[in-house]
Amino acid sequence: MMNIKPDWDDLDNKVGNNLTREELDSYWTTECKKWLDAVVIHYGSDYRVEESDNYFIMSNESSRYIELFSAFIEKTLKRIIFTLKGMASDEGYGKHVVMIFQNPDEYYDYLEMMYPEDSEIPFSSGVFINQGYGHFVFPSQNIEMSEPIVVHELTHSCLSHLPIPLWLNEGLAVLMEEVLAGQELYIDKKSFQRHQQYWNNETIQNFWSGDSFHSTDNSQRLSYHLAHIIVRNLSKGFSCFSSFVNQANFEDAGSKAAKDNFGCSLNEIVESFLGEGNWEPKA
Repeated sequence: MMNIKPDWDDLDNKVGNNLTREELDSYWTTECKKWLDAVVIHYGSDYRVEESDNYFIMSNESSRYIELFSAFIEKTLKRIIFTLKGMASDEGYGKHVVMIFQNPDEYYDYLEMMYPEDSEIPFSSGVFINQGYGHFVFPSQNIEMSEPIVVHELTHSCLSHLPIPLWLNEGLAVLMEEVLAGQELYIDKKSFQRHQQYWNNETIQNFWSGDSFHSTDNSQRLSYHLAHIIVRNLSKGFSCFSSFVNQANFEDAGSKAAKDNFGCSLNEIVESFLGEGNWEPKA
């Protein structure tokens, strides 16, 4: 039986150098199906794998649920590629993979196997695991509730080819939630005051590095909100924004790309919301 956590590097090394795109797609689709069959055996025969144009979906949901879910994710993939034209990409080999686990115990059990030992697994309603054969993992939930989560995680998948900083990656994901799933950006006086009270020249460095997005305290929520605000403002000029996203690099948090494409620093960009301060990423 194939391992529930295959050695994808080893499988990659076994691929011939002279295969056509069609042959590569067939190879990875076959290996992917073997892997999913092993996951089904591990978690029980009530799970099964169903197939759509672009996806393998492992679940034990009803056929009607899978039919509706498949239609939604197929449509969402096209909408993200169109909305983030020139930034998002669906290139690669094999089908996208979605795993839907029936209960939280199985969901978190699977995540624990995918993350490094002793990692803290945060509470979530769905994740995109961008390692090995990138795939989506969700606990069972009402389709309407899952829609913004699917949009968010599928956006990450479509940006996984870019070396962008986490704040930009998350900002784009929550922006797509707003655009495609109606999750509006809301800023009132109290939320603005929370930002002003929390962010300073030290805490902002955790935002640029991405550490605050993995926090289990209030800084995580504020980080997503700040990323949403910044990305929403920057995206108003689509051409410059597209160029910025394609150039931005996690190594400098996107500093050079901001200066090249917007003619201003990240410090100035954050000042437009938080006011005067020392907001520039440290080298």
